[in-house]
Amino acid sequence: MIKEISLIIPNQDDQERLSTLLCSIPNWKIVPNEIIIINTSSKALSVPSDFELFIEQSNIKFYAIHKKNFYPGHARNIGIENASNLLLAFLDTSTHPCNNWLSDSMEIISSNNYQIVWGKTYYQAEKFLSKIFRACTYGEKPIKTLPGSILHKNVFKKCGSFIESTRAGEDGDFMSRVELHNINVTESKNFLKYDKLDRMSFIEIVKKWYRNYFYTSKMPYFRPHKDIYFYGISLVAVIAAYNWNRIVDPTGTGNELFIPNVTKISIFVILLIYLYLRGIYLPLKKGVNLKTVFPFNFIAISLLSAILDLTKILAFVKSKFHKNNKFN
Repeated sequence: MIKEISLIIPNQDDQERLSTLLCSIPNWKIVPNEIIIINTSSKALSVPSDFELFIEQSNIKFYAIHKKNFYPGHARNIGIENASNLLLAFLDTSTHPCNNWLSDSMEIISSNNYQIVWGKTYYQAEKFLSKIFRACTYGEKPIKTLPGSILHKNVFKKCGSFIESTRAGEDGDFMSRVELHNINVTESKNFLKYDKLDRMSFIEIVKKWYRNYFYTSKMPYFRPHKDIYFYGISLVAVIAAYNWNRIVDPTGTGNELFIPNVTKISIFVILLIYLYLRGIYLPLKKGVNLKTVFPFNFIAISLLSAILDLTKILAFVKSKFHKNNKFN
């Protein structure tokens, strides 16, 4: 069944995943009558012949718009400007929906007074590194995402369009503006599957984390102070511990407040708290399976978390003094 809704898909150098996504559309319970791909790659876009035949036979409008090196928010804005329907749907090339995701979301938005049905994404992980990375970050519960969302086009008149000058964080910024405007929203019953984690190396993970937070730290909705406060308080605690005995017992004659090895104890306590929070508490809170955390994986989770947190802080510091956020 074909419905009046425009599907917008940005694509950058992911021809294989895009082809897989396009070939799955004929199996959907409801199919959009308009599909817009914004190709930001330097390479020409290739569409599978089976998909071409399907859209021709189904009389589906299809547009492939080439905008080299456009950022995701800019690409989506181009799609919105070219969309002829009042309902819009968003996907990415690495997010794969089930066959009834669009039909279920359209039923929700049509039968209720909602203006947006947010998508949800589950991050797949089969390899050890990707499982540890997922435990450090997204968790195993589907999280609210722009991909998989459908919304009324007039929402952009109220909340504004996506920020075009940033490589990452534009979706979170838009979601925060939707919340500020008290738009009536709900979440999808289904979730997309994100399959890119297993294809990323350790270096690619760290580079992506740096890139994302370099850009995101500039977003109005984002406040990176929590991490900075944690490390700042930890540093102050270590300095205070280092000078504790000198303060309470300056003459060295003995004092009941004197604590042997106070600096070592303080560092150990801080590390223990970090190990518990990042290696056990937060992963379990995000739905990570006990078998992924225990008996020893919480150590690997904590170590990778520490690397990602330090990477994040470096990104915050650089973005603070970097006037032109141009990062590739």
